[in-house]
Amino acid sequence: MELPSPYDYNDFRRYLTDWHCARQAADPEFSKSEVSRQLGLPRTRSYFTDILAGKRISGTFLDRFILVLSLDKDEARYFRVLVRFNQAQTPEDRELSFDQLVALNKTPRHGLEQQHYLYYRHWWNGAIRALLEISDYHGDEPGRIAKDLTPPITPGEAKASLELLLKLGLVAKNAKGFLKPTTRNLATPESSRDELVRQLQIQQLELAQCSLLMPPSPDRRTFSNTISVSDSSWEMILQRIERFREELRSIVHRDPDPANRVAQFTLSFIPLSRKATP
Repeated sequence: MELPSPYDYNDFRRYLTDWHCARQAADPEFSKSEVSRQLGLPRTRSYFTDILAGKRISGTFLDRFILVLSLDKDEARYFRVLVRFNQAQTPEDRELSFDQLVALNKTPRHGLEQQHYLYYRHWWNGAIRALLEISDYHGDEPGRIAKDLTPPITPGEAKASLELLLKLGLVAKNAKGFLKPTTRNLATPESSRDELVRQLQIQQLELAQCSLLMPPSPDRRTFSNTISVSDSSWEMILQRIERFREELRSIVHRDPDPANRVAQFTLSFIPLSRKATP
C-alpha cells in the first residue's frame, strides 16, 4: 500500500483526505470513525470528519495525528508546520510558517518544488514579470527594476526575483538581449496550487491596503459596499463577478495598443455575518 507523502501538499486537510482514501482502498473497513477511534475518541465518530471540514487541530491532537499517520521525524516536523500554516490567524504567522515550509521541503523527490514556493512567496515576482513586458531591461539592472515598482523593492530582492524567473523559464533574453516574459505558464502541482495562490492573494490584499495609506492618486480606484442579500442575489452577484473577470481578461487579451503600465486588480466578496436561519 503506497500512502501519499505530506511533502506533496501544502494543505494538510487535502493530505489527510488522500491518506484516508489510500488506507480505505487497502482496508474498506478503515472508516473515518476508525480514524477518530485511533485518535483516542472512541465515542466521537465525527471528529475526523469535522477536521476535514475545517475544524482546527489542537496541539494535543496534532501529536496524536502524527502517531496515527506513522510519520517519521522529518515528516512530522513538516506536518506540524503545515498545520500551523493552514491554521494561521494572522498574515505574519502564515508568512513565517510559509518560509519554514520552504526550508523543510528541499528534497528533489518531493512533488512540490521549492521554486514554486518561492515564486508565490513575494508579490513582486509576478509584477516584475509583467514589468519586463512593457519596458526593456537587461539582467544587470535590478536597481532600476526595483525603483520602477510601486511600492519599490530593494535591488537585492529584484535580483533574486530575476534569477528565479530565469530558473523557472518564465523570462528569457530576446534577440536584443532584453529580458522578456516567455509564453510559458507556471506549472504548479494541482495538490498545492490553492494554498500557494492564497498566500499570494494575502500579499496582494496587503498591497491594496498600503496603497490606501499613500497620498491620493488619480490612477487609483477603490470601491467598497456593505450590503445585505438573499441566497439568490448572492449567487447572481457571484455570476456577475465571474462574468466581469472574463470581460477583464478579454480586454487585456484584445488590447490593440502596447501595454505601458502594470496594475493589480483586486476584487473581494466576503461574508460579514453568519447566514441567518428562517
